[in-house]
Amino acid sequence: MLIPLEQPYLQGLNSYYLQIDKFVEHLQGEIGSGCLYFKSSSQEILIYFDEQEILRGVVQDNGAHAQVSPTLEPVFDALNFKNFRVVVYRLDANAIFFWGQMPQFQRAKKELNSEDIQLPDLIFRLKQKSFSGFIHIRFSDEKGRALLFFHKGQRVGGSYPLGAGGLDSSDRTYNDLLKQLQKNRATFAIGHFLPEKKQETAKAGTGSAGEPSGETMLFSNLDIALEEFLGHFVTLLYRKKKTDPVILLKQQFVEKMDEYPFLDPFKAMFDYTDGQVGFSDDAPREKIAAAIVECVWNVVIENRMEKKFRAVLKKWDYKSALEERGIVVER
Repeated sequence: MLIPLEQPYLQGLNSYYLQIDKFVEHLQGEIGSGCLYFKSSSQEILIYFDEQEILRGVVQDNGAHAQVSPTLEPVFDALNFKNFRVVVYRLDANAIFFWGQMPQFQRAKKELNSEDIQLPDLIFRLKQKSFSGFIHIRFSDEKGRALLFFHKGQRVGGSYPLGAGGLDSSDRTYNDLLKQLQKNRATFAIGHFLPEKKQETAKAGTGSAGEPSGETMLFSNLDIALEEFLGHFVTLLYRKKKTDPVILLKQQFVEKMDEYPFLDPFKAMFDYTDGQVGFSDDAPREKIAAAIVECVWNVVIENRMEKKFRAVLKKWDYKSALEERGIVVER
């Protein structure tokens, strides 16, 4: 499991004395969004929540695969058999969707050493490979740590012991980390986020988004924003309707083909598979993005989910990447 490195909001608790569902409700009112981390000698549990609901629970036995659930039922099953130490982390509104929807990952078998490769050089190599995953940095004195997250080769943000919110994307904090690395030795452990179709074969489990630079910056920001927008839509509708939102959306594409011919699947200008968007080289990206946003809202309205979807989008910090292109996200 990956645990936020920020200072806990609460710690030193024991699950024996907590009524977990009531405790989560209390935290929703007090801090808004965050996660509870439970640890025993043989098992770890995570509960992610925002202001309105439980986003998901994760249960992992030592040496076993993580079991992910959108409800607390498997969590309660685990809590009934043993006591856990409990830690609470506060996560910002933008960070909770990152952590709460983190895909499975697979760690590299070998860790790297800062004496053999500097962090900027490592990041450059990973960028060339369009790396999606994380680098877990541990200093040799065991006092310093950092988690850096990447999407398609670009740094999304990080989790730091002196940080706050769970997903710090500021250059200032990152540059402070580089200064520490100039003075202290460290090891780099790399974890690769897995595509959905490969997750069941992973040996470890429980990731995100970023943005390339240079001439592709504008396009990549659009790709990421669209992936996150669609991710929020899919998560919300599936949780409430238990149907495949992607099928509903693609049916909407077919209905709108006369108005938006570039959504015709036979033209292959756009694809959305396993949570990732893809454009052909000649695709009118911004027109497609605007059409997709409209189609998503049509599906949301047809299913009478507009209030909940608006509440999700209000907390989404990355919508500016669409709005700066004249695409109306909140309706």
